[in-house]
Amino acid sequence: MGPFTRRRFVQLAAASAAARTLRAADSPDPAALQRLAARFSGRLITPQSPDYDSLRRVFNRAFDKHPALIARCADAQDVQRALVFARERGLPIAARGGGHNRAGLSVCDGGVVIDLADMHRVEVDAKQRIAHVTAGALTIQVDTATQQHGLATTLAGCPTVGVAGLTLGGGEGLLMSKFGAASDNLVSAQLVNADGKLVEASAKANPDLFWAIRGGGGNFGIATALQYRLHPVGNVLAGTLAFAPGRTAQLLEAFAKFVRQAPDEMNVVGMVLPGEAGARFQLMICHCGDPAQGSKLLAPLRALNPVDDKILVAPYLQVNATINPAAPVAHFQTNVFLPQLDAAAIATIANATRDAPANTRVFMVPIYGAIARVAPDATAFPLRRFGFEIDLMGRWEPDGKGRDHAVGWVKSLRDSLHPRASGAYSNQLGETSEKLVDAAYGENLPRLAMLKRRYDPDNVFRSNQNISSS
Repeated sequence: MGPFTRRRFVQLAAASAAARTLRAADSPDPAALQRLAARFSGRLITPQSPDYDSLRRVFNRAFDKHPALIARCADAQDVQRALVFARERGLPIAARGGGHNRAGLSVCDGGVVIDLADMHRVEVDAKQRIAHVTAGALTIQVDTATQQHGLATTLAGCPTVGVAGLTLGGGEGLLMSKFGAASDNLVSAQLVNADGKLVEASAKANPDLFWAIRGGGGNFGIATALQYRLHPVGNVLAGTLAFAPGRTAQLLEAFAKFVRQAPDEMNVVGMVLPGEAGARFQLMICHCGDPAQGSKLLAPLRALNPVDDKILVAPYLQVNATINPAAPVAHFQTNVFLPQLDAAAIATIANATRDAPANTRVFMVPIYGAIARVAPDATAFPLRRFGFEIDLMGRWEPDGKGRDHAVGWVKSLRDSLHPRASGAYSNQLGETSEKLVDAAYGENLPRLAMLKRRYDPDNVFRSNQNISSS
């Protein structure tokens, strides 16, 4: 332990306040938290800390949870210490990277949030095309470091999403049709397991664990470091095409046809958004090949007469930081996977969005190209065939106004699409249940359950789309 500095004094004072909180909650030995603080390199945030309220907030403001302790870790050893502290006291554990979990599972009531946000170092080996990333890094932080070398890997389309949670859940992004999912580009990971030990997972070290964490979410440990395979990516042809209201069905048909013929370099996402004049259809496009060729490929879409064409050539870093802006808001989101965007599905979506409530959206993410050429059982991430991941979102005001209407609309459309669905993407589920877990992991669930029994028999890591070990 270092010298008794002012920083250490503040840490111990915070620990003392937290100890009083834990004692009030009938938690054991208040001196234990002071002992943790003496060994902890990061910060311990308690309900008495001035930044407690800001740091307990997560991206989905529908969740307002109050942990007993936020352990803002500085390194992997801090993660180990915080985990052991929580386990010894039987406290719930939530792991937090970017805090974007749709179901609010990166925070917990009355437990310990193991917060990795200060662990955001990114080192790039340009020669080997490998990024070494500590697990609290956000997409924008990794992109910024890799783009300095003209390199990138598949990460989230929203810049503030944490890379660890994204990758463990599979990892969709703008580059997935060309380079596969984020989890496909994971070379190795370091995790703290349920016993508080630091373990490696790779093709050579604990390969069964490596299989499980590429799609199985946070069920098997808390990631502290990850290595990613990088690819040359410079300028891209990207942006949005927006169309006039009232043409949803026609444009969805054209979108489905375009996706069927799109090469790997062309990533395209469809959106149906409400508006006073009616539902509007919009396309979000990123072509990472030759811009001139990309422009030719877009001719059929431009022939549909968009009212707004914001597609241009720009650095990938700029595109991925701005193409899908998002701000924290109270919302409910869920999704289904459709093998086909056929006439029946198109009619269902068009009818539902014709008079949708304000602040709803339908986000259609096609699965094709490199991400769909991986065998469904090669990793735990099962969405490996052509199809459309349909994300449905409803938002509401901070005071709760509009919540019931938005949630009801989302669930109604989801239920209408269910007869044609065959799966779900775990990272975009705003609730959890056995049925949703079955949908998210599909045929990989029995193997995941077996590995859960091996690596986490006590279900320590349960703040997730939880896999039963029974």
